[in-house]
Amino acid sequence: MSLNIDEVRVGVDGVVAVGPFGAAAPTSAISALTEHVDYGYVSEDGVTESTSVTSEKIRAWQKAKVVRTVITEGTVTYKLVLIQTNAETIALYYGGTVEADGSIVIDPTAERPVLSLIIDVIDGTEIIRSYAPEAQVTEVGDQVYQNGAPIGYEITIEANHNETLGGSVQKWYSSLAAPVVPTITAATPSAAVQGAQVKIVGTDFTGVTGASSVKFGATNATSYMVDDDATIYAVMPAGTAGAANIVVTNAVGASSAFSYTRGS
Repeated sequence: MSLNIDEVRVGVDGVVAVGPFGAAAPTSAISALTEHVDYGYVSEDGVTESTSVTSEKIRAWQKAKVVRTVITEGTVTYKLVLIQTNAETIALYYGGTVEADGSIVIDPTAERPVLSLIIDVIDGTEIIRSYAPEAQVTEVGDQVYQNGAPIGYEITIEANHNETLGGSVQKWYSSLAAPVVPTITAATPSAAVQGAQVKIVGTDFTGVTGASSVKFGATNATSYMVDDDATIYAVMPAGTAGAANIVVTNAVGASSAFSYTRGS
């Protein structure tokens, strides 16, 4: 291993998103989140991830030699302070439901619901994503109302073991992902004409190197925007009506041609 300053990461930005238990799981560090809600601003202290392990040593009679170390308990927790006051944050903090009149009944003895948690740590174009499909709020901090300070909602979320995942948390590091060729699964609307915008849906549009070209037939799109790993918005270039199969290319290679017919 060599010294490489490009591998030094700083958590300068991030996202804390919560969804219902059973929400669609992410597929990469940059895949779109469809069922998770971004809970907005977190205090300047950011997010603290803690992994704790409790073990027990099994010793033999002979000279008390340690012959095995058994893990008896392990937990992964995330501690943070949300600073936006809205219905979602209040419900998460107190463990209840915010009614239409803005009220909530607080029952500290009530069992907290199981949630799906996603935390993205962002450093420029690099993302570290943590996904806990079976998470619960296990602790909350004090409510402090102080002049000149934001009202914060301190929570500790514990990631429980999930049978489907085979663990508590899955993590992705975008900088460590091997780039792959894009795929296209849909393009709408059909029969777009020159100057019209076409939404292209698929996978691996951004990857680690980004889409380098979008073509309709043999002609480059007039312009395009990579919205996320699964979505590109491209403007139809000049051309005649008929077949204009779509191809997206990145540094690894070109996607298979997606059948598309442009309008007149």
